[in-house]
Amino acid sequence: MRKFYFLTVSVFFLSVSVLAQDQKWSVEANYPLSVGDELGNDAPGIIDLGVKYRFLDLSIVKIGAGINAGVFKKNIDDQVSPTNTDFDETNWLIQPKVFAEFNIPALTKLHPSIGLGYSIIESKYEGLVSGESYKNTVSSGGLNVNLGLAYDITDRFFLQVQYDYISVKDTYEYDGTNVGVDYNLGYLKFGAGFRF
Repeated sequence: MRKFYFLTVSVFFLSVSVLAQDQKWSVEANYPLSVGDELGNDAPGIIDLGVKYRFLDLSIVKIGAGINAGVFKKNIDDQVSPTNTDFDETNWLIQPKVFAEFNIPALTKLHPSIGLGYSIIESKYEGLVSGESYKNTVSSGGLNVNLGLAYDITDRFFLQVQYDYISVKDTYEYDGTNVGVDYNLGYLKFGAGFRF
């Protein structure tokens, strides 16, 4: 079993290095922090994963498309009476986008980028509220603007920092009336990636 695992991993990395010399693809892992309006109960970020494909190379700028998925999770409980309120809140962010990544001739290791997309937000609440079983799912979304800066450690590995601004306009029903709400969500992401 150990030999099979080693062989599989070796073949994968060999394939990536041989077949992907143009480095059009990249994968990334980030740690997200909420810095804007609160989403739900302001659940802390766990991880944000992404993949990008660069389909147009204009020398000084590369144009591409990508998608990120992030998860935020928090347990909400009543410290005085935990049997009264105790539920988990999980927020999923799915963020497809198009982006432009710039190459600066004088600073070849730095790559600023800008992206535009749409964020889909799926929030799930499950547990006890006021001593009663509670389960709810809320979906929303909004326009997403992304600013980023990547620094090359090697030709393939890089570190990055990104900022996502999401404008969410949503409505919900309260006492038989539709109420409109606007959220200005902001996420700062620190991470690393690999180009292939």
